[in-house]
Amino acid sequence: MQSSGVLRRVCVGIVFAALAASLTGCGSYLAKRGRDARQMVDIGTTHTEKSSTAFFMCGVSLVGFGGGHLEGTFTGLGGNQVGTTKLYYRSVGYGLWTYEEIGWGDDCDVAKQETLYSYYGAVAGWIEHLPRRPGYAPACNHFIHFGHSGIVLNVRYLEVLDFLLGWTTLDLCGDDNGDAFGHWPWQSTGARNLPVRYTFGR
Repeated sequence: MQSSGVLRRVCVGIVFAALAASLTGCGSYLAKRGRDARQMVDIGTTHTEKSSTAFFMCGVSLVGFGGGHLEGTFTGLGGNQVGTTKLYYRSVGYGLWTYEEIGWGDDCDVAKQETLYSYYGAVAGWIEHLPRRPGYAPACNHFIHFGHSGIVLNVRYLEVLDFLLGWTTLDLCGDDNGDAFGHWPWQSTGARNLPVRYTFGR
């Protein structure tokens, strides 16, 4: 009985601490930690009006196989949001060389590379084209979609580290102050970090 009373007091204390934080600078701090948390993984389902195919799997950005092209919606936790949002995905992977493009939300414009995560991966891809945005460097991406439905299971390792370090106010991915795609610690806000765009045989 006594332990339940202690637990109740602890819970009440946490609620009051959260309310106090929201009225001070801590509110912004906690909002940034929440944003970091939403960026650690992409887990959910895909839907396309047009029949589409994607089967891509990679291991810590060191190897990757498959490819695909999706333009539809994503429902779940991904792209710095929870719910349903616009998704664009295109990729190709030949083992030690891969290329991926990922676009989230209404601001994504397939014709404008600057609105996308666009990067070469796997061992040869990293060597050939180093520039990349922090969000998916490195990551384990899995896009599986056949017909009109599919799943996404991504782990974004650098974002996980960014979340953990963020509690100390270190911003590894450079996305705490309004930079939508982030930047590396040695760069200024708005750094492009995009390689030469792959043409997919166009």
